Amino acid sequence: MTLQAVIFDVDGTLAETEELHRAAFNAAFAEAGLDWVWERELYYELLAVEGGLARIRHYAEAWRPRDLAMMEHAGAIEALHAAKTAHFLASMEEGAALRPGVGRLLSDLRGSGVRIAACTTSTREAFEGLILNAFGFEALDWFAAVVTREDVQAPKPDPAPYRLVLERLGLRPECALAIEDSARGVASARGAGLDVVAAPGIYTRGEDFSQALVVLSDLGEPHVPFEVLAGDPGPFSWVDPDALRWWHAQVGAGRGAAA
Repeated sequence: MTLQAVIFDVDGTLAETEELHRAAFNAAFAEAGLDWVWERELYYELLAVEGGLARIRHYAEAWRPRDLAMMEHAGAIEALHAAKTAHFLASMEEGAALRPGVGRLLSDLRGSGVRIAACTTSTREAFEGLILNAFGFEALDWFAAVVTREDVQAPKPDPAPYRLVLERLGLRPECALAIEDSARGVASARGAGLDVVAAPGIYTRGEDFSQALVVLSDLGEPHVPFEVLAGDPGPFSWVDPDALRWWHAQVGAGRGAAA
């Protein structure tokens, strides 16, 4: 089966945005007069909850129930999340650093006949902010399908987001690969029938990526190859369309042998 599309996660996969998200949460808390501070260790725990609004609510329920009661009465949780989003978008205007190999791979895929898609639990506004600031307005047209938090009721690790991407692409899962940075994302993609290349980010390096085809330090560059964390990368030292096709073909051969 020919590889026809590559579906990218966004936060932590295209760019190390989680620290920007954390700073935006803390800025919104301070602006609202709350004494909440999400340090790195706490934020790592909170990342188990997908979506910023749900993350705020979960934190308040677990750590600040008295604050939660007042905020729900005033309808302040949604306003707090909106303020966080505004702070995040403002930080994006300064530019988020893309992870190694991301810009090159997107450029290579555009000329390869393999379509590009995105599947993220961020808002569409946050996704577009990242793409616009990293690549320019025209880059939004690079993506044949985009699924964001607004599009599904059940976020990752539920397979619904990836199933919707495949539906919008008009593809069966064996015709595509996903690129993810977290175990939750890998589980979501695998649940939708997709095979996955994993490149853990700063918050996800200790997670279980045993469901991924290959686990890499990043996507690599010709002059700075990726480090192989697990799996067989074959003859490749950086991720490009040929590497993705090769990995996809190995899986396809395995399926054929098992049939």
